[in-house]
Amino acid sequence: MRTRIISGTIAAIILFVIMQLPPFMLGVAVFIVSSIALYEFYQCVRRENYNPIRTIGFFTSTVYFLYLIGSAYIDEISGTFLNDLYRTFFRQDIIYLFIYIVIVCLLLQLVFRHRRFNLKDVAVTLLGIAYIPFLISFIFLVRLMENGYELSWLVIIATFSTDIFAYFTGKFFGKRKLVPDISPNKTVAGGIGGIAGSIVCTTLFGILYMNTFSALIIEIYHYMILGVLCGIIAQLGDWAASAIKRNVGIKDFGHIMPGHGGLLDRIDSLLFVAPAVYFYIKFFIF
Repeated sequence: MRTRIISGTIAAIILFVIMQLPPFMLGVAVFIVSSIALYEFYQCVRRENYNPIRTIGFFTSTVYFLYLIGSAYIDEISGTFLNDLYRTFFRQDIIYLFIYIVIVCLLLQLVFRHRRFNLKDVAVTLLGIAYIPFLISFIFLVRLMENGYELSWLVIIATFSTDIFAYFTGKFFGKRKLVPDISPNKTVAGGIGGIAGSIVCTTLFGILYMNTFSALIIEIYHYMILGVLCGIIAQLGDWAASAIKRNVGIKDFGHIMPGHGGLLDRIDSLLFVAPAVYFYIKFFIF
C-alpha cells in the first residue's frame, strides 16, 4: 500500500507539472505515454503467441500524433516552412493515402511474410493502434477546446476519483463479487463507490472551481451526468484491460509504476473516459 501511494503521488506531481505547460507539450507527453502503453500492450500479447507488427503500429501512432499536434498549431506557423511542410504531407488526400498504405502493408504481411505473421497478428496490431493511441488522443483534443485546461482536469478528476473510490470502497466494504471471471477483486460495493465518488468529485470540481474561477459556466446537472457517465465508463475501461490481461495470463501490463504495474494499468480507465467526455461536451454543452 505504501509503495502504491508513493508512486501514485509522484505520478500526480508529474501530471500536475505537465498540465501547467502549453497544450503542445501535453500533446508530446500524451504521445510518449501512448508509445509506452502501446509497447506494454504489444509485449503482453506476445506471451499468448501473438506477434504484432510493431513497426507498423508505432509508425502509424507517430504519424497520427504528428497530424494531431500539427493541426492544432497550423495557424500559429502560418507563412513558415513548417506550415508548407505540414500542408503538403497532411492534406486530406494524403491522409487517405496513408491509411490505405497502412492497411495494404498489414495485409501484405500475410502474403510475403506468412511464415512469421498470421491474421491474428494483423488484427492485434490494429487493435493496439485503435485501443491506445486513438483513444488516449482525446485527452489532447479536450485540452484544445475552449477552456480546455479546466475540461482536461475534469476528465482526470472523474477518471481517478472513480478508481480511488472504487478501490477503497471495495477494499473495506466489498463482499459480493462483480465480475469474478474477469477480475476477482472487483466488488459490487467498489463499483457503486466508484460511481458515487465520481459524481461527488466531478460535481464539486465543477461548482467550486470551473463555475467559480473559469470563464466557462456549465449547468450543475451536466457535472452530475458526467459523474455518472465517467463513473461507469471508467470501470468498463478497467474491466476491458483486465479481460485482456486474463486472456494472456498476466497480472500487470508492466512494472514502470511500483504498486500499480505498467503505465497501461494506470491509464486503462482514462482511455474510455476521455472520448466519452469529449463527445458529451461536443454534443450537449458546446
